[in-house]
Amino acid sequence: MKKKNNIEIILFILSIPLLLFLSFYISNRMENKTPPYCVVNKSKMGYSVFYESLSKLNYPASRTLKQVEEHQTNTIQLISSGGKFNINDQEVKRWVGNGGMLVYLTPVSVNNIQYATLTKSKGDINLYKYKKGIIINADADYITNGKLLKDTSKAYELLKQISDMSYKKIYFNEFYLFSAVSSKSLWDCIPLELKYIIYQMLIALCAFFYCKGKRFGKIIPLYEEVERNENEYLYSAASLYRQARCFDIMVLEYYNNFLKEFKCNGKDWIEYWETEKIPSLNKAKRVYEFMAHKKKKIKPKEYTQIVNMIEYLNKILVKRRELHWKTLKKTLY
Repeated sequence: MKKKNNIEIILFILSIPLLLFLSFYISNRMENKTPPYCVVNKSKMGYSVFYESLSKLNYPASRTLKQVEEHQTNTIQLISSGGKFNINDQEVKRWVGNGGMLVYLTPVSVNNIQYATLTKSKGDINLYKYKKGIIINADADYITNGKLLKDTSKAYELLKQISDMSYKKIYFNEFYLFSAVSSKSLWDCIPLELKYIIYQMLIALCAFFYCKGKRFGKIIPLYEEVERNENEYLYSAASLYRQARCFDIMVLEYYNNFLKEFKCNGKDWIEYWETEKIPSLNKAKRVYEFMAHKKKKIKPKEYTQIVNMIEYLNKILVKRRELHWKTLKKTLY
């Protein structure tokens, strides 16, 4: 049993790297669930590289989760298409007209800006003006992580257009990317690091219970519990008698227990054994003769032999009862 436990412990230790790999894989999958064109998305469709580069170049770049009209007009709002953002919304139009600066990033260059006038175009980067405000329209893929690995010229051109404007701060506005989600569950509010730990604990807990074996949680049959309690008393008492060298009392305890199981008295049980043709008749006779005609001087070895024989006869009785019970069950159905 100890050897089996050691094997289980070794297997559990060896499984730890696999559990960590699965946890890391799950956490990455969770992280990649952030929408495209998001500054915290580190996949090929995210803006994390461009955003971090602006910060390293000392541009006053920041992320915001507020609507466009809630910001001052001396800031640049960089918004990618998606979610519920509408470039022609009256509130957005009013904000731009009051001097707001908007960088509108779409999958392809579009001309759906109904109120602004196109004043300058260079490649796929278009410059619009409306009253006091400016709108720059460019391809949303120009500054994605995947595109920057292949070509940085388009991102550099867009950055030049932004640098030509007078502004106080650059906001990557992601309010509209997440606005489609109406409500969040408690799980959604848990930080990513804490989710990572929870997944690790769940996987480790499942592995622990699996390693404990298939008998975990199974019901122990009642007859096993009863037999265990009865035998415990018999074996404990016999052990005490043996240590005290009271071998005669020890054998008597085993013999009385045998008669109790057999449900016969000490005089007639051997006749019944022979009549019913129960196996091991010779051993039964030897036990009977020993208990009926005790010698004056008996060696401890002989006592031990008699105890073993009684135990053997008990096992025969148990098998006999089980066989009778199986036969009886067949007649009931």
